[in-house]
Amino acid sequence: MLQRVEYSVAVPVPPVLAFRAFCDLDRLLNRGIYSEAVWIQGAPWHEGSRIRYVIMKPVAAVITAVVTTCEPPHAVSVLNHGLGITADQHVSFRATSAGSTAVRMVVEALGTSREISEQEVQRAIEFLAHDALDTIIPACERLARRAGSGP
Repeated sequence: MLQRVEYSVAVPVPPVLAFRAFCDLDRLLNRGIYSEAVWIQGAPWHEGSRIRYVIMKPVAAVITAVVTTCEPPHAVSVLNHGLGITADQHVSFRATSAGSTAVRMVVEALGTSREISEQEVQRAIEFLAHDALDTIIPACERLARRAGSGP
């Protein structure tokens, strides 16, 4: 069954800085959700490069991902595989007023997991999508504070 999750956040920096914050995989670590987020093949954030995520919460899983498109600082798309599910993830970065950026993620997942129920799959995708974008907010707020502090 196709499952779709959409989520967006607004951050107080231009798209180039929001994109940079999103691309920093370290933001995912040391919070009890991901134990690993590493590049396993290719140059980071280039088409064809691969990432491995080891997730502890909301469900234990290993997800492998391949970057399908990367158009800094406008968009990135990643194809994720784990638990019998394939999830196509698109993230866009759109400038808004006053140097802010709207960051939007759309995830469309297909497949059936033998490990967890369809409802658990949906909740996990929602949780991870929200976490992926929510974790860039503090990073962008720090960047905005630095930019506002002057030379």
